[in-house]
Amino acid sequence: MLASTLWGMASLTELERDCLRRFLTLLDQRLGGRLVEVRMFGSAARGQMWPASAPMHSDIDLLVVTRDVMGEAEKEELVNETYPLFLECGRQISPHFYTERQSAEPDSDRMRAFLGAIAGDVVVVWPEDANTPRHR
Repeated sequence: MLASTLWGMASLTELERDCLRRFLTLLDQRLGGRLVEVRMFGSAARGQMWPASAPMHSDIDLLVVTRDVMGEAEKEELVNETYPLFLECGRQISPHFYTERQSAEPDSDRMRAFLGAIAGDVVVVWPEDANTPRHR
């Protein structure tokens, strides 16, 4: 269940987990069957986020994997939905949108480098049937 996956993320506070959970629910509602998987990566996935009181702030990076290409307007709408959550929990949720094919077969050196760089610290946080964090 999603709740147990997010509760297992020691680097997120209860409020941060709640905001992330709500964003994941929003993605599921807006994208429906087009949403394949959401993977947390970076310092949040590694449990190395800067504390909220620190002068440096860590964000919650998400790789949002979809069945097909999303339009820029749709991506922008979803990114805009993160701002109220940031104001509430103090952490920016930063979604990066890739198709299933792009994540499996990157079509540029830049995309290949990005996916290679995050490969070691990815935790699947959606779909809801993930009972524990699954590292990829």
